[in-house]
Order: sequence, then C-alpha cells, then structure tokens
Amino acid sequence: MKAVSYLFVGLLTLQVYGLAPASAKTLSGEYRLDNKNILISETQKYRGQFDLRSKLPLGDDFVLTKIIISFKFQDDKEWIQTTGRSIVNDTGKITRHGRISAGAEPSATHIVGQTDHYFESLKIVNMTNEMEVAELTIGRNKFFGATIPRRDVTEQSMGRRKVMVGIYEDPGDENRNRRHFRITDTVLKTQRIGYDGLFEIRGKILDLASTQDLAHTGLLDFEISAQGDFIFVSANLKLMMILFLPKLSSVSSFRMIRSGFRQPDDPS
Repeated sequence: MKAVSYLFVGLLTLQVYGLAPASAKTLSGEYRLDNKNILISETQKYRGQFDLRSKLPLGDDFVLTKIIISFKFQDDKEWIQTTGRSIVNDTGKITRHGRISAGAEPSATHIVGQTDHYFESLKIVNMTNEMEVAELTIGRNKFFGATIPRRDVTEQSMGRRKVMVGIYEDPGDENRNRRHFRITDTVLKTQRIGYDGLFEIRGKILDLASTQDLAHTGLLDFEISAQGDFIFVSANLKLMMILFLPKLSSVSSFRMIRSGFRQPDDPS
C-alpha cells in the first residue's frame, strides 16, 4: 500500500492497518507566500506554486482532510482626474463697517463706510477608478475577488479674494453712499467615485481533486488572471490532516514531522 493515503480511502486505511483510535492524530499547518509584489494585468497572467514537498510527512500514512487558501491583492491603478464645472454662488451674507454717528446727515457725495458682499466659488474635480477583478484558478476551482467600492466628497479651502466693485448707494443703509467690496472664498470640492484598496480572495476550500494532488505530489499550482491591473501581494494555505501512527508510537513521534504541523488544540 502507498505511504500516502487519500481522503476517500481514509476509512479503508484505518481498517487495513487495524489502528486503534489513539493512533490517528489530527494535525493542522500553514504555509505562506509573502511579499510577492507581482503586477497582474489583462495581458500578463501569473502562474505560481505552493511547494510543500519538504513540509508534508515522510514515511507515514496521512490523509489531507481540508485545504483552505487566501490571496491578497492591491489595486495598482491610479485615480483618473477630470475637471468638472465651476460654480459661483452668492451666499447672501453682507457686513457693513464704518457707519456715521446717528443723526448726522451726510452729503450726496459723502462715503459713510464699507459694505462687504460674500460669494463662494466652487471648483469641482471628479476622480474615478474602474473596478479591478482577480480570477484565481487552482485545478477545477475558480474564485474571484474585486476592489472595494469607494465614494466620498472632500472640500478644501483655496483662499479668499477681496475686490472693490464700486462706490454707490446701499439700500440696506438708507441709500447712503458706501464702498462696496466683493469677497470670494474659493473651495476645491473633490468627488471620488470608484474602486480601490486592498482586496482578498479569502477562506476558500479546495475540492477533493486538488487535495489529492497536493497529497500525492506536495505541489499545488495556481494561476491568477485579471480584469484591469493590480498587485499580487501574498497568499496563505492552511491544511488539516490525519496522521496514522503504529499503535505503540508515542505522542512525540508525530511531533517530529518536518513541517511542524500541530494538533488543533496545541498552543505551540
């Protein structure tokens, strides 16, 4: 019988070897592909591999019971900026300064003070970024992930401009002559509508065929393709197995697996 026993013959293996329940140990392990930083685009797919040949047990019968994968990506596309319309609004705010003393009668040409009229100049900038989609293929398994929707509006003051527009009667001050100023506050309004940021294909369980392939070869191939473009950041593979030991094997025997797999309740 082969040293590696697959999931669908797990129960049969127990019967053939006549193992007591104490000789079967459930272990879990994790393998990471970190700091990949690989650009994926519509014209540039990526083919990679988990290599667990040095991690899986040797000389022992085991059954892989579950493989869970997670992949992380980062949107690489910059936001596209377009200039929208500019709008000038009369805020309706008016302030008056320097009125003459009560009861005084100014001449027709006398200037009694200053009147300020406030306006707001709104400059609009639109920012857009299309959705990026990652397609992950592992054997017959296909999984998808996409960038996260983002919609926000920010406003930034760009300063104030003060211009004298003339000297004329002010209806709000009994038609007295005043210097009139136009005060304009400029505001930059940025409207961001699109998709960006980190995104994931997370916690996906592989099918039996892929589980068997990994148990048999110690290798798990994958392919990432894209709609748009993004950065492949990292990947994580978690697996669970049942390790079959001879009846008289000590607990320390199954701890000597090269991969460092551990029991689920083992805090180490």
